[in-house]
Amino acid sequence: MELKNCLRAAFTAGVLCMMTVFTAGVPLACRLTEEGIEIVSAEMTVPKILSFSVEDNSNLVMVCSSPVSVERVRIKSEDGEYVEENSAADYSQNGTQVNFLLKEPTKVGVNYVLTGLIKDSGGNELSFSLPFSGFNENPARLVLSEVRSKHSTSKGVLKKCEFVEVYVLKGGSTAGLEIVAGSDGDAKKYVFPDINVKTGEFITVHFRTVGDGDCIDELGANLELSTGTDSSPARDLWVEGTETRISDSDVVVIRDSCRNLILDGVLFSAEGKQSWYYAGQKALALEAFETGVWKGGWEPKDAVAADGISLTRTISRLNLDSLTLEFSEQDFTEDFVLESGVEDWALVEGATPGAENSTKIYVK
Repeated sequence: MELKNCLRAAFTAGVLCMMTVFTAGVPLACRLTEEGIEIVSAEMTVPKILSFSVEDNSNLVMVCSSPVSVERVRIKSEDGEYVEENSAADYSQNGTQVNFLLKEPTKVGVNYVLTGLIKDSGGNELSFSLPFSGFNENPARLVLSEVRSKHSTSKGVLKKCEFVEVYVLKGGSTAGLEIVAGSDGDAKKYVFPDINVKTGEFITVHFRTVGDGDCIDELGANLELSTGTDSSPARDLWVEGTETRISDSDVVVIRDSCRNLILDGVLFSAEGKQSWYYAGQKALALEAFETGVWKGGWEPKDAVAADGISLTRTISRLNLDSLTLEFSEQDFTEDFVLESGVEDWALVEGATPGAENSTKIYVK
């Protein structure tokens, strides 16, 4: 009986060892005792990927928690075709930073996936799959202009939806730019298509598709294609689906995914809230504050007062005119931080998607 139990334990532990090596690439030490199998070491010491960024159209940078080597590196385009294999890797920072030097430059507006395997000095392995967009050498500089968090339905049909309006401070391509709301999280972020926009343009991103009119993305020069409710004479873009988006107390940011930078952000909250409801809101608020994009703090008490927000009362930026006068296109270098705070925003009367914001501040 003791032999049978020992063999059964040996088989179980052997399977466990094999599963651990397969999923994490970590050796698991076992030894046979009179009582059966004893686990000697099962610590998960797999190297971690701390950050990943696109430095330019031929250089991707990955930072790891420990010195690593990389193997089986491949880059695949969004259509599933492998466009490059075994890219040269250059190691720095004592081996914790890996620069992938591409043979062929990436293309603006094309989505890719970098896959491979990292291995540390102890033989621990981690397979990775990292999506990224082709590097945008001339990104537009967008700022948030207006946010509506309310929607309306009638007889089960969505009539009006949440939207985020942005303003173009510097013309260029929108490839790689994205809008993220803390309540929605990264999984539901809006990724701009590759559009060439001009300084002074308004763009309204409608966060759902409504039931009235045609919800058509205006990607080119014709800005009269969209007829869905709240379509404007300016550029309209639409998010597919009818799921509720953006909370009445929330954090919304514009991010440059190529450079992994937050370009602009706004925090708004009902008065008296002590903390953010969603972890994503807290994380975005803290990042916006620590990077200097949002002044004064990162908690709900440091946000724009949003009590009374409605279909016709929106969180609106008050200083677009002064921003346009104050900054030239030469100011917007990669490391330029455009800060804002509660004094630059207010809850105003009148939703104005695609047009200049109302200046009539709502008073309870």
